[in-house]
Amino acid sequence: MAKLMNMPKIGVNMTDGTVTEWYVNEGDEVKFGEMALAAETDKDVQDIPADQSGTVLKIIAQVGDNVECHKPLAIVGTPGENIDSLLAEISGSGATSAAVEASVAPAAAPAQAAEAVEKSPTGRVPVSPLAKKMAKDMGIDLSNVKYGGVRVTKADILAYQETPQPTMTAPVTATVVSSTTGVRNTIPYEGIRRKIGSRMTESVVTKPWAALTVAVDMTKAIEWRKRVNDLADIKVGFNEMVAKACSRALQEFPMMNSQLAADGTEIYEMEDINIGIAVNTDRGLMVPVLKNVAAKGVVELARDFASLVSRTKEQENIPGDLSGATFTISNLGSRGIASFRAVINPPECGILALAATIKTPVVVDDEIVIRPMMNITLSFDHRIVDGDYAAQFVAYIGTLLEDPMKILM
Repeated sequence: MAKLMNMPKIGVNMTDGTVTEWYVNEGDEVKFGEMALAAETDKDVQDIPADQSGTVLKIIAQVGDNVECHKPLAIVGTPGENIDSLLAEISGSGATSAAVEASVAPAAAPAQAAEAVEKSPTGRVPVSPLAKKMAKDMGIDLSNVKYGGVRVTKADILAYQETPQPTMTAPVTATVVSSTTGVRNTIPYEGIRRKIGSRMTESVVTKPWAALTVAVDMTKAIEWRKRVNDLADIKVGFNEMVAKACSRALQEFPMMNSQLAADGTEIYEMEDINIGIAVNTDRGLMVPVLKNVAAKGVVELARDFASLVSRTKEQENIPGDLSGATFTISNLGSRGIASFRAVINPPECGILALAATIKTPVVVDDEIVIRPMMNITLSFDHRIVDGDYAAQFVAYIGTLLEDPMKILM
């Protein structure tokens, strides 16, 4: 019996995905669990497995189509099977994407088709709860937003926000760029740069966030790392040490390992502790994810991280390398940055910024001594946790780094 293969929901806050490539064609056999297509989500490009076995009778979502989670991608069944009733059911459900409707409905004149996706018969703009909130926060008139599905989604709001809009005459106080100023080069705002921009815009606009900084004496951490590296067959970096400290802190303060649902109605306390670590690549900033950090030692984490970084820089990532994080670390210490605030990676609750370790005069037992100090700054989602809870969390990380043996206890 023919059945629909739908867009899966990968991650708590995933709402949709854009088909980037089909690995099968109509008429091909697929098996449950085998990768059938690739789709770009809010995290990265994910391989999507077939959720059933059979023959691909109809590919509904074409490359470039944006499909909401749990909506049809294809029809899978037995060769020669009549799927007219299923197509009619999809077309009449009223809950399909424009791509689905186009594949099962009679062709319309271009102008009519364009009008159909931009206006509803009642004049009311259909919109998802998250997109509605984003439009309100950004001051966007929904009637001006074009959308390709049955309603305005988060992706449509972000696309509108990034598209230059017609402006009124500049006020008399506006600054006018000198006519002698020229543009040296024009770089397309697309690909990974555009994706990073979209996610940063979403984070800053939709998250009421705050930041807290703690100065950490890294004397014992430096000594402990040296002892570990004298014995290990791989060099353990400070990223892995801090990731392990964060995993211990996230166990003690589990709300920092939580995520707010897209519709804002529930907070999900995540079971696993998966820590993303920002890495600079030729394509821009990427965040490979260390999985199940709480169950691993620093040496194992060092091996995992080395493999992740290698695959990421060589563009050979496997599914899951860049997704599933519940907390993130951003390290600019090697650039000599004394202190900074990192932008939260949605839908996570927090991100920890690691600055440079700098020899600094500090007071210890009423005496001034020189110690290697590092500022760590926690940016956190104030909707999920309060300032005092976040302060306890980041202070605990500092305590662990100042006495690394506590990380193992």
